[in-house]
Amino acid sequence: MRHLKTLAVVAAAAASTVSVAQAATTLVTFGYNNLKGTYIAAGANNGSFSAVAVDQGVGGLQTDGSVSRLVPGAGQAKFAAGFKSLATFADFSINISFVRLNATTGTGAGSFTATDALGNTVSGSIAGVWSLQPTIGIAFNGTLSNVNITPNATFTGTDGSSTNWNTNLPSPAPYTGAITQLAFNGGNFFSDANMDNVATQVSGQIVPSAGSMALLSLGGLVAARRRRA
Repeated sequence: MRHLKTLAVVAAAAASTVSVAQAATTLVTFGYNNLKGTYIAAGANNGSFSAVAVDQGVGGLQTDGSVSRLVPGAGQAKFAAGFKSLATFADFSINISFVRLNATTGTGAGSFTATDALGNTVSGSIAGVWSLQPTIGIAFNGTLSNVNITPNATFTGTDGSSTNWNTNLPSPAPYTGAITQLAFNGGNFFSDANMDNVATQVSGQIVPSAGSMALLSLGGLVAARRRRA
């Protein structure tokens, strides 16, 4: 529970630094817990981090999560702990590079994909900053870009309590947003050592891009003129 509270605090801090997320309505949020994190060092001061959904059974990592639509037509696709072992397409993966800046920070870029039970996906690009948090582990705060949701369908969870939602959002893709990732007890990034099976949590929010907002504004202006006419 302490880790979940920490994630919420860090996620809020990350979102507050992303101006587009401040200025636009949040369309979709996603969050996954107990992903399996792996770091592979490519040499001194750089490497790559990945995290994937797993079901390692009792005593191991059992990923759970949700992907939610917040705008009208709202719903929540839920993925209960251990969903990866079910006979569905449901999955989550994230990959981010690491390039050291100093003893406690580094830069990173990569991508993520959230897949629902039927194979529909939310995916996009990531860029941001890694930081070593002495009492937590490793944090990554960044921005999302080129986010797409495909196809135009119903995003469907594996949990019976899911309120699945239509992916036809009120603004056109691609979208942008903010992301926070925490790899607990994973300080090896900053000592150039490989690591595996590290409990990792991810939280993100998706908002309209600047271009989408412009189109929405133009559409609203045209509609207003038609009403006046």
